Amino acid sequence: MIKMKRLLFLFLLLVASYGLQAQTTKIWIVRHGEKNLENPEDKDPPLSSAGETRAIELAKYLKGNKMAALFSTDYKRTRGTLAPLAAAQHLPLQLYKSTAYKALADTILNNYKGKNIVICGHSNRLLGIISAFNGSSTLKEITEDEYSHIFLIEIKGDRVKLKEGHYGKL
Repeated sequence: MIKMKRLLFLFLLLVASYGLQAQTTKIWIVRHGEKNLENPEDKDPPLSSAGETRAIELAKYLKGNKMAALFSTDYKRTRGTLAPLAAAQHLPLQLYKSTAYKALADTILNNYKGKNIVICGHSNRLLGIISAFNGSSTLKEITEDEYSHIFLIEIKGDRVKLKEGHYGKL
C-alpha cells in the first residue's frame, strides 16, 4: 500500500513537472505608435492621432489573448500605445529600462513562464529585445517611420520561435 502511494506520488510529480516544461510563453513585441511631432523640442512627445488609432488597433489585434503583464518604457508614446490594451485587460503597465534587454528577458522568463506578455519599445531597441530571448528577426533594422511591425516570440522549453507580422495601418 505504501509503495503504491509512493508510485502514485512520483507519477503525479512527473506529470506536473512535464506540464510545467510543456508550457508555452508568448511574448508580443511592438514599437510605440506614431508620435506627435508638432513640437520638435519635446523629448517625450505623446502619441499623434494616428498613434492613438494604432494603440486601439493593437488592443483589437490582441483581444482574444489573456495577458499576464504589459511592459513599457517610461515614455508617453510607449505607455500610450499600451493604454487601450491595459484598460481592456485590467492590467497595470510595468516599466523597464529601454537598454536593459537581458534584465527584461530574465524577468519575463523567470516570472511569467507559460503566460502571455506584451512589450512596447522603440524602433532602435526591438531587435535587441528579440535577441535577448534568443530570437532572430529577418529584419536588420526598423526605421524611424515604421510602426506596424509586431513580433511574437513563442518559447516552449528550449525552443524559441519568432513570428513576424503587421497590425494596423501599414
